[in-house]
Amino acid sequence: AGADLLSPSFPPAIALLPLAEMLDPDRRNSVQPCELPVPPQLKSPRLVRVTMENSPHFRLVGSNDAYHRVPAGAHHTVRIHFTPDKDKDYSHELSCTSGKERIVVPVRAIGGRPILHLPHQLDFPVCIVKRSSEKTLLVQNTGNLEAHYEMSTKSPFSVVPPRGTLGIGETMQVTVKYQPLTTGDHDVPLVVRYGRGERWTKLHGEAIDLNIGLRTYSVELEKTYITMSCHTTVFIENRSNTTAHFQWKTYPNEEEENQRRMRPNCSAKIKVTFKPQEALEYRSVAYCNITGRETRLPLKLRGEGKGPWVELSYHTLNLGKIYVNTPHTYEVDLINKGPIDAPFTFVPPTAHVAKCFEFEPRKGIIAPGERQTIQISFKATVLGMFDEEFQFSVAGSPMPAALRIKGCIDGPNLHSDVKEIDFGDIAFGVPYTKSFRLTNTSPVSLTFKLRMSDDGSGPVVTCHDQMRNNTDPSWRKGIHFYVEPKEFTLTPSQGTILPQGHQDIEVTLCSNTMMEYYRRILVDVEGAGEKVLSLTVMASGCCVSEFAPP
Repeated sequence: AGADLLSPSFPPAIALLPLAEMLDPDRRNSVQPCELPVPPQLKSPRLVRVTMENSPHFRLVGSNDAYHRVPAGAHHTVRIHFTPDKDKDYSHELSCTSGKERIVVPVRAIGGRPILHLPHQLDFPVCIVKRSSEKTLLVQNTGNLEAHYEMSTKSPFSVVPPRGTLGIGETMQVTVKYQPLTTGDHDVPLVVRYGRGERWTKLHGEAIDLNIGLRTYSVELEKTYITMSCHTTVFIENRSNTTAHFQWKTYPNEEEENQRRMRPNCSAKIKVTFKPQEALEYRSVAYCNITGRETRLPLKLRGEGKGPWVELSYHTLNLGKIYVNTPHTYEVDLINKGPIDAPFTFVPPTAHVAKCFEFEPRKGIIAPGERQTIQISFKATVLGMFDEEFQFSVAGSPMPAALRIKGCIDGPNLHSDVKEIDFGDIAFGVPYTKSFRLTNTSPVSLTFKLRMSDDGSGPVVTCHDQMRNNTDPSWRKGIHFYVEPKEFTLTPSQGTILPQGHQDIEVTLCSNTMMEYYRRILVDVEGAGEKVLSLTVMASGCCVSEFAPP
């Protein structure tokens, strides 16, 4: 190593012999020569003062503050005594002064170094995707120090062992594995780190897909009753010369499990089973993971589950014209036309008229090919047209069995032989009686109740009662009422008329007021409503002359 004493262009360092030689037992405390080259442009000799600060490892041989005569264009050698105590790197400084110029020359002693040699590139043969291949890599330590190394790379490559120790001059083998998961070229560096050094090797591999596929990528299975199953077959065809392994997955990223083997140029027969749990359409995708194929092969699956097949013996029941409060009974059959049991339940209706119906039994199980007779009881309490739907829910079936019942509820046909009753002129306190007839032309009995409009509720006084009691205050003060008198009497006021029967009604009027009467007889029929029929009653009350008892 050398240094330019007069110009900044001289070498910046004095390189000593390798430290390994210095640490040799025979060369400990050795004196090493160091040459200071003089640049060509130096035309005359120079006096150079060479100094070195005190150091336990470096010391100038001779005087530490001596002047050296450096001839023009020649090398000048100084000798440095080097005393290392460890196998490591050492550094110090040599100061060279000439006139007003001062140059500091670094002095270094380099310790031992491991040097690992390995090839610049490692090429793998063409590999099938999702399979692996291995190659051996030779690593040699040509340095002068034991190497503690660590190797690292990235997928799809791996190295074993990833770390270790290699002695001076030793060679070892490491295994590099190539396991590609995708097709195409893969270039990844293999980095080897040791001590202060680092080396790397380029790893190269190419991956391809095998000629393997499904014969069909979509399967539609037959409609199947719940709790039952159906089957179909699909094929995986291996058109390559390589054995492959495959496995079916529910999800594209599901973990690997046991795999099945498929020989070269052969097909694998796959059984697909469909067992629906509900009566609905099923759509799914199964994924076939195959070694030698980058992506999993999707198989689209479609199936439809069927619930119990239940039908009614008829879907519409027309009751026609029926009468209120008349009990009726009907029957309808629930028929199980399917191959599985059919549990059914009657769905309670919410409509007012629908609540007049009773169904028995309300639930049960119908065996395949059997039928269940449903008794329908109906007694209407309201009048008018109706059209209602009644449903039987069948477990496992999305659609209920629906029965439509319609009809017209009619009230009793009650008629009077007169439209009005006219009593004419009537005397005060004298009872008058007239009659009329109610006729039931309905095929059912009816229960009626009669009432008068605007009639009082107090007791009535007849002229006979007044004549029999000569102390009655009415002889002196006249008749006074605190409560309006009940002047009309209907006999009978209620009763039941059989079908096609009649009932004669007597109407008695005892006037206790002097007025013109215009009232109505109202007929209420049980189950049909109030004021089903009305008759007009007319009368004219006359004045009564005052008289004294004899």
